[in-house]
Amino acid sequence: TDSDVVNSGSYKYAAFLWATVPGISKVGSYTGNSSGTNSGSNQNIDCGFSNGARFVLIKGTTVTSAWAVFDTQRGIISAEDPILQLHVPSVEYDGNNGGSDYIDPHSSGFTVLATGGGDINEQGKTYIFYAIAT
Repeated sequence: TDSDVVNSGSYKYAAFLWATVPGISKVGSYTGNSSGTNSGSNQNIDCGFSNGARFVLIKGTTVTSAWAVFDTQRGIISAEDPILQLHVPSVEYDGNNGGSDYIDPHSSGFTVLATGGGDINEQGKTYIFYAIAT
């Protein structure tokens, strides 16, 4: 391409390539529904894992959003979640200081809980994800 957005000789670029490996990793997408914690309409994302997800990366494709990272080292738990945003050079956002419960693990993947907002669950918007099993 002749676009300097992806092909300029004066810039450095990185490409991230992921693949689904059954039982180990999952690449997929979902449509946001603005569900909230305990709303009864949370989104269970089935990754085909036997013990849930230990790492989840989510990015909106039809909405401006951050690359949101959740993992067991930071605490994917059934409570407020720390979140790492790859476009921000600062430290992670500590969900335990007034944050939100964005996602929870479940036996075969993860559940999207957060309401509204473009980062992971805006109504009708498409999101891609990469998840790694525990």
